[in-house]
Order: sequence, then C-alpha cells, then structure tokens
Amino acid sequence: MSTDVVSGELFPGKGREDIAKNSQYVFPFRHSDLKRSTRFYFKAKRIKQRSFLNALNFRNFISDHVYVQAVHTHLKEKFLIVVSPGACSSGRVTMTLPESSLLSFADFSLEALLIDNGTTVMVMDIDLVNVTDRSFCAELHQFGYAYHSRRERRFPCRMVDAVIHAEDGEYYGTLSEFNASGLRINLKDRLWAGHDAARVPSQPITIELFRGCEKLFSGPSQLIRIEEHSHTVVFAPMNIEQKKFNERKFRNTRLALVPAPQAVFIHPFTGKNATYDICDITTSGFSFLMESDCTTIVPGMILSRLQVVFAGGLSLECSAQALYLKKQRGNLTKAGFLITDMDPVTYTRLFNILTRADDPHSLAPSKVPIDALWEFFFRSGFIYPDKYLSLSNNKEHFKNTYKKLYHDCPDIFSSLTYQRNDQIYGHVSIVRAYPYAWMVQHLAALPMGNKRTGLFILRQMLNYLDGFHRMPSIGMKYLMFNYRPDNKFPNYFFGGVCAILNAPRMCSVDEFAYLTYRLPDEETVVPAGCTIRACNQEDLAALHEAYHRHSPGLMIESFGLEMGDNELRNSFASRGLKRRCTPHVLIRDNRRVCFFIVDQSDQGLNMSDLLNSIKVIIPDPDPQFLPWRMLLDVISCLGKEYRTADIVLQVFPSSYLDKAGVRYPKKYCLWIAKTSYFDPYYDAIREMTRFSILKYFKSYIETRLGLRK
Repeated sequence: MSTDVVSGELFPGKGREDIAKNSQYVFPFRHSDLKRSTRFYFKAKRIKQRSFLNALNFRNFISDHVYVQAVHTHLKEKFLIVVSPGACSSGRVTMTLPESSLLSFADFSLEALLIDNGTTVMVMDIDLVNVTDRSFCAELHQFGYAYHSRRERRFPCRMVDAVIHAEDGEYYGTLSEFNASGLRINLKDRLWAGHDAARVPSQPITIELFRGCEKLFSGPSQLIRIEEHSHTVVFAPMNIEQKKFNERKFRNTRLALVPAPQAVFIHPFTGKNATYDICDITTSGFSFLMESDCTTIVPGMILSRLQVVFAGGLSLECSAQALYLKKQRGNLTKAGFLITDMDPVTYTRLFNILTRADDPHSLAPSKVPIDALWEFFFRSGFIYPDKYLSLSNNKEHFKNTYKKLYHDCPDIFSSLTYQRNDQIYGHVSIVRAYPYAWMVQHLAALPMGNKRTGLFILRQMLNYLDGFHRMPSIGMKYLMFNYRPDNKFPNYFFGGVCAILNAPRMCSVDEFAYLTYRLPDEETVVPAGCTIRACNQEDLAALHEAYHRHSPGLMIESFGLEMGDNELRNSFASRGLKRRCTPHVLIRDNRRVCFFIVDQSDQGLNMSDLLNSIKVIIPDPDPQFLPWRMLLDVISCLGKEYRTADIVLQVFPSSYLDKAGVRYPKKYCLWIAKTSYFDPYYDAIREMTRFSILKYFKSYIETRLGLRK
C-alpha cells in the first residue's frame, strides 16, 4: 500500500511485537490520509457494489491482494492488513491471510475493504458473517466510495533490488512502488544514517536497480522523504534529458513511419508486457507517447531486450535506455529512448527500412544483385583494365567470394547501394578487416541523371556509420580506408577528415609502397645469421616503437595484434571464408631489423589484395642494416603460406625501397580513424559532402602545393 494512504507511528504496547514481525502485511492507517494524499484536489465518487465486486474478482484473477481496514482490539489503532480475495458472484466475499503472514484476525475488529489501483482507492464497508484466525466472510454494503488520490498512478513491483549510493555509504533495499516521478524503496539493514524526515539532503543521489545481476535502472535522484517507522525512503528520479551525444546541425532524419512500428518489451520493474506505438525513429533511438497519469517509464530505465515490430510482423531486437520524459499537449508525455546495442544484421535491416523511407533509391540490401554489381564495377571504372588483367585468371574464384560476401555474411560484411530498380549507380561496402577495425572498400559511383551520386552514397555511408560504430556488439573501434594518393576525391575527403580532426591519435594517414613479388620456383631458406619467428608480447611492443619512429598514427594499434585473431578467423570460417593476421619479426645479430604482418584472406575479398598481402614494417630504412636481397629471401619463406605464384607486398616506410633503388608501381594511403572521436566532429565531416566546386579545387591546389598532407 502506498504511503499516501498509510501513515502514523507505532508506539509501545500490547500486540506491537506481532505487528512488527508482520510489517510487510500490516500498516498503520488514518482515514484522513485519503484526503491528505493530494496537494491539488480531492474527489470522492460514490460507487456501486457491482463495480467493487468486479475489481475484487480481477485481483483474484491476477493473484493480487487487497486490504482490510481493521482496529486492533488492544492498541485501539487502525491498520490496513493485506488479504487475498476469493472469487465472488454476489455481495458475500471471503478473504484470507497470505500463507506467510503470522497475524490473526482474532486480534482485530474488521470494518471495510480497500482496493488500491494506483490512481484511486476504492473503499467499501462490510458486515461480518463469520471470522476465523486466518479468514473471514463478509457482506458488502450496497455503495462505497472511490477516492481519486493521485495525479499519477503508482505501480507495484517485486524482486527488484536497489542500491543507493550516498555520500556516507551505500544502502541496500528493494523497490516496492514506482511511477515516473517517484521510487519507493524499502531499506533492508539500516536506517538512513545522519538524516531524518525533516533533514533531506539537497544533492542528487545515484540509484541503481537490479533484478539478479541485470541492471534495470541507473540515474540521479532526489530524496523526497524518509519514513523511519517503515524503514522506507522515497526518491524522485531527476528527469534531466541525458545528452549522450553533442547537438548537431546534420542529424539522421527522425521518421514518423505509417503505419507506426511498435516498441514491445517486458517492463523491467513490473515484469509485465508493454506495447507502445513509436511516433518517430532513427538508427540511434526512438520515442513514443503515453498518458501522463499512468506513465510507466522512468528516465534512466534500461531495457535489455526490446522488439521494434513493423507492419507485417518484422521484429528487430535491440537494447535501449530511457533518456527523457517531455510533457505534450493534453494528457500526454513523450518518452525518448537511446538504442544502446544491436547486432550488425539487425542494425542493417533497421537502416534499410529507414533509409528507403527517406529516399527510395537508397538501399542497404541483405542481398545485392551480383550481376548488376559486376556490371557497375566495370561501367564505373572501379575495375579498370590493369586491375582486371591481374584478377582475370581467378575470375571464378572472385565471383564465388563475392557471392558469399554479398549474400551470406551480414555479420562481417555490409554494403550500401544507390540504385533505380536493378540498375546500380552508387556503391560502398565495409568489411570486418581486423578484430576491432572495419575497412571501407568499393567506394564508387556513376551519375544518375543530374544527381551527384557519389555525394549521395558518401552521405549514406556516414549516416550508416553514425549509428553502426556505437553498437558494442558490432565492435567497430576503428574505421580504415585504402586509397591511391593521386585519387583526387578520396584524397580530398579522407585527407580533409584527417585535417579536421587534426590529431594523429584520432585519425592518421600512412603511405605504403605497393608492389607484387613473384615467388621463386626453387626452395628458399632464411639467410644465415637471421631468425624469423612469430611475435611475442615483447616483439609487439618493439613493433609499436618501430612504427612510431616514422608515424605518430594508429596503424599498428588498429590491427589489434595483441589480442590474436582466433575470433576473427572463426567468424570468417563459419561463412566459408578465410581471414588470418599473424605478426612475425626478423632477428639479425640479436637485433629486430624487420617486422612482417602476414595478412591472409580469400582472393578478391579486397580487389587489390590489401587484406591478402604481407605488410613489411622496417624500423631503420637504411638498406645496409637489411639488404633488399636478404629481405626477399625472408619474404619468400613467409610467402609459401599463400600457395600462389605472386604475392602482394606493402612496404613501410616507402623510403626504404627508394634508398635500396627498388622500383614499385604505386603507393597506397592507409587512412585510419578512431570512431569514438567521430561525434564531436560529425557536422564538419558532413559539411564536406556538400559539394562546392570552389572548395574542391582549393583543396586540390593545397594538396599539390604540399600545404595539406
């Protein structure tokens, strides 16, 4: 029973010990408390016996309790006693004490029944027919009263543990009742130290609620009152809109879909099913409307399993947290939620629904039409003659790999297209390249009428990544992209992002020399005086140091070499694909003279085989410490694992090859960004997708003059 109706203090006297032992089943009561329970208004409505009987039968149906108003024969004080109603069809009712209650009706004079439904209290006087220690039978009067005692309905809950973090320590209890503006907590072990009902601390106190090990709520709350007689404290959750991310000029469009999807979940406090119509939704969150006087959402509430159900029955599961409550016109309140986690498959499905509703040409399809995709690659020039010449001998293997990627690998690969019917005009894909790094690849576009499709697909990618990188289940801590430094637009955009962030620990660009090496037919061995081995932890620390001699960037960090690649291997292997990443070190004269990152994947996973290559990291680029011929012998030994005639080498720094007099056909830039830094700079990055011919040529000239690197 809520404290609005139950009050008073217990004084020593006969029968006091029995009442104290049954404190969860008996409460002090004054009838005047019904009138005192509201600060703004008080209404008592006359009700018929039939309405009261219906309410009793409903309580019996859901196995809930009601209260009997009683006077203790020795204490001469009024109490409310918890009782369980039996089924009834006439004015005669039967009530019993709960099994664990140790009270006896012999100690009380019974007067009336009370039903508290959260917003009103129904009271009906009774005439006793017979009474035993554990039960009684009574006749109801023909009329009673319903007291509209609260502006907001209160909801009972069970099995919810509370931890109160205060300045003077932690307090433990259980949540007994709640609504949007109040949490009633019964303390377990001790009273509120240093405080009483007249001294309420002004500073917010953090409350955490749990069911078992699952956290249901976390947030600051204000202590409202302390009820020492019942070891109870009441808190008001602070409805302060939690700003998880910075305010933005460019935001993913909040869509009001028709028909509206529904948020379906089990309420974490009550354990009951809840369904609400979503009024607007993005890939980052959603909101819905509720009646203000029966709001069950508390800001800070955590929903570990929530279903977003669309018309037709499509259900997408996520976890979410309530961020705010906002009063609307009429008796309505808007609850805003942040999506806190979602797996990559579910996220892509949600993004596809929302992006198609916003732009029918924009898709994140689960299965891309492969024939149309290959045609697009050739028409757009993404597969140019020299590139096709290098892959033509393995074209069937390429086709099979791409069919798997685009149809069977939604957890490690995703693609976005801009298309009309089955004709593709823009395309970009991302693949999980390393344990916590995803790689953007295949960024290409063709004009669609007067539309600059390249900018549309770029904005689409940014919108997709905006929510994608925030989901813990996806594991995107780093985003990477390889491009040729002479490729104007990627150099403009990705180089521009690097300039905006302006911090190599947030975003970096490193240049590799790229060349293909034909393995010798004859058997090769590691040169005399040299040893090659898989890297241990000390070697990996030395690899970081060697890389940072030439760059302050993120490359080695983003590869996640310390954690191994077992999980990555298994993810690809479960889809019939190969992915490995093994670091090696070359020791010469007890000195680490070179590091090798042996990347292996199916041919065509990346068309330039950047994920199926050997990255060569040289601490000292002077060829006298590591002659080119010696390095090739070591590479030949490592290259046996590829079982191909040619292997791709990426050498860093490229100055080593320049000093060794080795010619190489091209360079690649490896752009890497920590996704955790994206949010504050998102507007500036999006601004770059707003095409300006003057801005573009200014950037191009700065690059050519060496003013931008």
